[in-house]
Amino acid sequence: MWRFLLVAFLVAHGLVHLVMWVWVPKPDPGKEPSFDASHSWLLGNEKGVAATVALATAVILVVAGIGLWAHADWWRVAAVVGLAVSFGLMILYFHPWFLFIEGVNAALFVAIVWLSWPSKSMVGA
Repeated sequence: MWRFLLVAFLVAHGLVHLVMWVWVPKPDPGKEPSFDASHSWLLGNEKGVAATVALATAVILVVAGIGLWAHADWWRVAAVVGLAVSFGLMILYFHPWFLFIEGVNAALFVAIVWLSWPSKSMVGA
């Protein structure tokens, strides 16, 4: 059960990056979008950089989920890299709406790296 939930989270988290930065829906004419995830406080409107990093993050997180599903030992490395890049992307393109998932990224990063969570007996890999 835990393995399935973590696989689903990693894959969904990766796909959300695509929706936020790559497959951005166009707002209705005359309607202001709630916020622009591709506007960086440091880089300005660098949508290409945001989309490229988000695509790489999505690929890494989905690969980590597939690795966990396949019981591969390297899934932890991929997950840690994906979570770190995701955290960096959300810091570079910061918006207060990202605070919750930044906390989740940081907690998972710490749990996987320092606490060896989830254990092999818990997820089978």
